Amino acid sequence: MERTQLVEKSRKSFTRLARFINQLIREQLFCGPVTVQQCYTLEALIDGPKSMSALAAEVALHQSTLTRIVEKLEKQNLLIRRRKENNQRSVEVQITEAGQQVHALLEAQSSQVISELLDLIPENRRVAVVESIEELANLLDPGNEAFRNLLKDCRCGFSREEGEKKAKEI
Repeated sequence: MERTQLVEKSRKSFTRLARFINQLIREQLFCGPVTVQQCYTLEALIDGPKSMSALAAEVALHQSTLTRIVEKLEKQNLLIRRRKENNQRSVEVQITEAGQQVHALLEAQSSQVISELLDLIPENRRVAVVESIEELANLLDPGNEAFRNLLKDCRCGFSREEGEKKAKEI
C-alpha cells in the first residue's frame, strides 16, 4: 500500500476509533455518577494531587472548563481543592476516598469491557494489537515533545485563534 493510501486509511481509522471509544465510554458511564470528562479528571488524580494547570494539561481541557468539572466533582465529595501553603494563588486538587471508590468501580467495569474486546481478537494477534495501541498512545501523549511540536504547526494556514474564530463563524 502506498503512503497516500496509508495516511488516508489511518486518518479514517483514527476518526472511527475516537468516535467508537467515546461512545463506549459514554455508554459505560451512562448509569454512573460521573461524565466522561469527570471520569478523566478522577483518573488523572488517582496517582496523587495535582495543580489545576497540571491537571488541565493532563486531561487536555481549558482551565475554565476544568474548573467547572472540578466544582461538580467537589460537590459530589469525589475530590477536594486546597490552596498550597507556599503559594496561596496556586490550587491543588486531590481525589477523596469516595472518588477513589468511584474510580475503582469504573476501572473494574472498563477492565471487564477491555477483556471482552480482547477475547474478540484472535489470540495470536492480541499482543501485537495491544503493543500497537500502546505505541499510538505514547505517540499521541501531550507529554511527548514530538506530538506537541505537531500540534504547534497548524495545517490550515492560520493561527489557532483565527481557526477558533472561523469555526464560530460557521
